[in-house]
Amino acid sequence: MIFFDIDGTLIDHLSASAAASLALHDEFSGQIPFTRDEFPVAWEEIMDRHFERFCRGEISIWDQRRARIRESFAAPQLSDAEADSRYHVFIREYERLTRAYDDAVPCLEKLMGKRLGIISNGAREQQLGKLRRARLLHHFDVAVFSEDLGVGKPDQGIFVEACRQAGQQPSKCIHVGDNLVADVHASHKSGMRPVWVDRLGKMSEVPAARITSLAELGRVLDGEFCCASKK
Repeated sequence: MIFFDIDGTLIDHLSASAAASLALHDEFSGQIPFTRDEFPVAWEEIMDRHFERFCRGEISIWDQRRARIRESFAAPQLSDAEADSRYHVFIREYERLTRAYDDAVPCLEKLMGKRLGIISNGAREQQLGKLRRARLLHHFDVAVFSEDLGVGKPDQGIFVEACRQAGQQPSKCIHVGDNLVADVHASHKSGMRPVWVDRLGKMSEVPAARITSLAELGRVLDGEFCCASKK
């Protein structure tokens, strides 16, 4: 069984998030305490901080969204309804702009005949929507999301649950992802075999096969399956 992460692996989250954050900044000009040039990076840092709280099971998916908005606007007094309204400005643009990486479709088409799954932090319907719009969803027969379990990567529980749903032992499963902590080290600790998609060329030492594009995945998997057949 080969599992994939979504954002940063199959879907170009950063480009869509940066552009959508600018739409949010423009919509509320003068109300956000960051310059337009500063805001995409600031937004991503704020998002990561609160999203990690959600992945640890500390807050709900909507509470982390509201926290992102309140911190981005330096407005802790915003009501839930006001925060939700501003968040919708961002998410409307974000969902319109999300695209699959150019190497995603060819990679998945080459894996036809193999069982594929998804392990993703985030809201089930939002993440499924990304895959559906990118015409990738039909490739996967197992999909596990942090929203369903109450905890997300790097908690090992989400990897174990994905393997359980697939009917496979972790040692028989591969996880392909871009995040060193949440994907690579966490899946390795759970007993899976990780493949690191290092799109940014970080070149870190990791307990995983390293690729810079999904176009290289077939070569790595050929080696994995070859070695497994000899054991």
